[in-house]
Amino acid sequence: MAKPKHTYKDSVFRKLFDDREKLLELYSALSGRHYAKDTKIEIVTLEEAIFGDRKNDLAFIIEGRLIILIEHQATINPNMPLRMLVYIAKEYEKLYFSKAIYSKHLVRIPVPELYVFYNGIEDAPLEQELKLSDAFFTKCDKIALEAVVKVINVNYEQGAEVLSQCKTLAEYSRFIHIVRENQKHMDDLKAAIEEAVRACVKEGVLQDFLKRNGGEVMSLLYEELTREECETIREKDGYRTGHKDGLAEGRAEARREMALEMKKLGRPLEEIEQLTKLSLEEIRAL
Repeated sequence: MAKPKHTYKDSVFRKLFDDREKLLELYSALSGRHYAKDTKIEIVTLEEAIFGDRKNDLAFIIEGRLIILIEHQATINPNMPLRMLVYIAKEYEKLYFSKAIYSKHLVRIPVPELYVFYNGIEDAPLEQELKLSDAFFTKCDKIALEAVVKVINVNYEQGAEVLSQCKTLAEYSRFIHIVRENQKHMDDLKAAIEEAVRACVKEGVLQDFLKRNGGEVMSLLYEELTREECETIREKDGYRTGHKDGLAEGRAEARREMALEMKKLGRPLEEIEQLTKLSLEEIRAL
């Protein structure tokens, strides 16, 4: 029997920037070059999510460059260069893997540029580079394969230069900042997000986007931030300590916390079961 096709969900970041004009604005800020609105840009984001079931990636080709962007709201993952390598391979396979590569003529491919926008709650440098070669078992003078990922801390209070150059990214960062500030004095995450949406619309922050997509944005962001909190719980409960008991308890507690929050939001039990891997009986008992 064929397996049912998995349904992947966009992140708020991807939904916001899955637009050629916004991508031109964003890449102009990243590259330091101005791109006119009529600049040719081809969005080539992979349809499936390759880093879990959340689509937080964007990919596009502009002037011979393949740009891959990933938003990350949890702890910065040191394995991101390896993840990006997998992503690049899938992109090149999709775009160029055909009989043409067996011809005698050189198949030209776009130059990759790899970015991660870090928007998590842990302290992180304003900018840093992660290299695939840092993960090699041994260091060597000659490297046959490398992938360099530029990680930019786009938290609103950090004031990254790219925020001053890209209005849409700055407003998105401001929106996430308001949600987290609300969380500090509101017990209900859902209410914190709803209040942030109202405040941003009133202030003119992502106003049109939130007016059009407010309900979906609240649902998506609730799930994203719940996942972020779960990862924090895992670490606090020994997820990364190497102790077997702490590892198991951290995972179990994170799943229960996530399931409980999703129940409060009124999400279907089957969806909670799929995301948390808890049984329906365990979910009903919460």
